Amino acid sequence: MSEIRIDEASNTLHISRTYTAGVDRVWWAWTDPDAIAHWWGPEGWAATVHEMDVRPGGRWRFQIAPTDRSAAPVHSIATYTDVVTHAALVYDDVFTDEAWRPDDTGVFPTTVTFTTTDNGCAVDVTAGFPDRAALLRAVELQMAEGYLEALDRLDHLLAELEGEQTMSTLPTLSTLTSADGTTIAYQQTGTGPAIIVISNVAEDHTGVAGLAAALSTDFTVITYDRRGRGASGDPQPYDPAREIDDIAALIDLAGGTAALTSGSGGCALTLDAASALADRVTGLYLYEPPFIVSDARPPAPADYLHHQTALIAAGKRSEAVEYFMTEMIRVPTEYLPMMRQDPSWQEMVKLAHTYTYDGRILADLQDGTALPNGRWTINAPVAIAVGGNGEAFIRDGADALADLLPNATVLTLPDHDHSAFWMAPDAVAQQARSFLLD
Repeated sequence: MSEIRIDEASNTLHISRTYTAGVDRVWWAWTDPDAIAHWWGPEGWAATVHEMDVRPGGRWRFQIAPTDRSAAPVHSIATYTDVVTHAALVYDDVFTDEAWRPDDTGVFPTTVTFTTTDNGCAVDVTAGFPDRAALLRAVELQMAEGYLEALDRLDHLLAELEGEQTMSTLPTLSTLTSADGTTIAYQQTGTGPAIIVISNVAEDHTGVAGLAAALSTDFTVITYDRRGRGASGDPQPYDPAREIDDIAALIDLAGGTAALTSGSGGCALTLDAASALADRVTGLYLYEPPFIVSDARPPAPADYLHHQTALIAAGKRSEAVEYFMTEMIRVPTEYLPMMRQDPSWQEMVKLAHTYTYDGRILADLQDGTALPNGRWTINAPVAIAVGGNGEAFIRDGADALADLLPNATVLTLPDHDHSAFWMAPDAVAQQARSFLLD
């Protein structure tokens, strides 16, 4: 069922549409750049999404164009002002030229709400206009009808996905509310003692899906979208302490205690959480924390966080990925053109703001000096695993961390390197299982 309503008193168009799909699926279709490209725009038009950062202050930059080339492409930038997962998207839309410079038509505030119904989900769109003349011009151009055609195309997409049983691409997530009111999306699988898998920078819960599956034979595994990622909220300003609150809420969900595991950059947050949450954390398995404590490799640039913050503020998200890859991962610049062609590059671009988040957490852990004494007080057993084929600086950092913690053990995962946490989940899970359960 659909409805169009014109409100000249408030200079708004109201478009409503119901779906048999659930709120989680419809939300995904509005917030995933690949999904929305399949249905956004009137019938006969195709959408190209150049940027989609679904969080307050984030941008959705797109163009739509008729497939028969009968008209010029229309370029727009929507800036999100509020995001309530599975409930509401609020954004200010502006039309731009091909160089993404706003034109003089003004700002078009839009609110999209998602409501669970007995039969599925209702979507209500309220599109605002700068003045009555702009509203009447939109009515004359049949903008509401075009909007409704797009919402009908979304219904077709959802029906196709349901019919083809391809909903594995959709998040099957539950949500909880963290201490500050932020929605955190999570997934729980398996049975046994609880373990929470904490993802790395620029990835959501799907990045650790392989390890979660490998651990689920012996653990109740909880993976989640860290704030600013996936379906979780991202209130500003960002505060690393709130991430610890999120983990505390997940531990409550697990029954009050849980082990924690992470790889690479996620290890710092894992240590901070274990220190803050004390005996609620039963043990840690850390794979290759990227701490730089020696001259085995150059330290992180002193202005890394400042530079990344400036890139994100300027909307240079792909450049932020490049900066991270070349300065932190030390990827040779000649490899970047090939990397940009991989679909994973756009996923990193979408989450590029998290480089600044994790940059704050890792700020004093990668400067080539000793690890800070007193940052962590952890009595639970801690495994610090290093790949047998890993880099020397990783081993130096692992040994330095073990010297700080009273109950830490440095392990070697033979024949593996830094990628094992993601590329060899069975081997990692076997070692974690042995340490945490035996």
